[in-house]
Amino acid sequence: MNIQAVAAPHAGDAAGNESRSQRLLALSGIVFVPLFLVGWFGSGGVTPHYNAPDQDWVNWAHDNQWNARISAFAMLLAALVFLYFMSGIRAVLANAEARIRVSSWPLGRVAFAGAIIGVGSMAMALVTMAAASSDGASVDPAVAKAVTTGAAGPFMVAAMGFAAFLMAAGVVTLRTRVFARWTGFVAIIGAVSFLVTFLVVLDGTTDGSNFGYGFFPGAVALVTWTAAASLATYRSTGPKEDARVSRSY
Repeated sequence: MNIQAVAAPHAGDAAGNESRSQRLLALSGIVFVPLFLVGWFGSGGVTPHYNAPDQDWVNWAHDNQWNARISAFAMLLAALVFLYFMSGIRAVLANAEARIRVSSWPLGRVAFAGAIIGVGSMAMALVTMAAASSDGASVDPAVAKAVTTGAAGPFMVAAMGFAAFLMAAGVVTLRTRVFARWTGFVAIIGAVSFLVTFLVVLDGTTDGSNFGYGFFPGAVALVTWTAAASLATYRSTGPKEDARVSRSY
């Protein structure tokens, strides 16, 4: 009886293709980061005072017309890429929870749902802002003012989704060590920052609120955690050799 290790080409090819797919999904988090930042910083979100003269609103629409369009386009692409990234991260977080049975609460699902709500609402908010300035110098100031005010709703829902995402991801990270421990703290800080922005609703001002600045550290934490998780997942899904033992008599 001879026992010989023989490579299984078909199984190896299938495993290799699956590994490449997983690594591409992991890298989508890196692609998301610059798209999100372009969308966020290019939005022209600093609008005139609510009671500013109509000409100020016309000038704002003229100055931000193309910036807002590019911003909305970039954020839509970021949201699309983020869907693929989170499909992979959801499995990573769920597997980490199941492996050590840290909790009966499926925080991986919470992270996935929060991330989708957050990025979808963020894209909606920036598309709304782009619509407010789409006519440039020909804009109706009353329409621009009303539309930009309406964009506050999607922004707040985005903060809610991202807060849920980062809090769940941070807790899972700290309890399972699925990613570096420091990323767990970053995620929780980001979640708290997004939660602070909720106070904008109670502030009740149409001219901007200081609580809105919580969005900045929250967004920084979001892209930092995403980039770190993306790289860690990419490194952990390297190609693996597959061999099968066949027996000949």
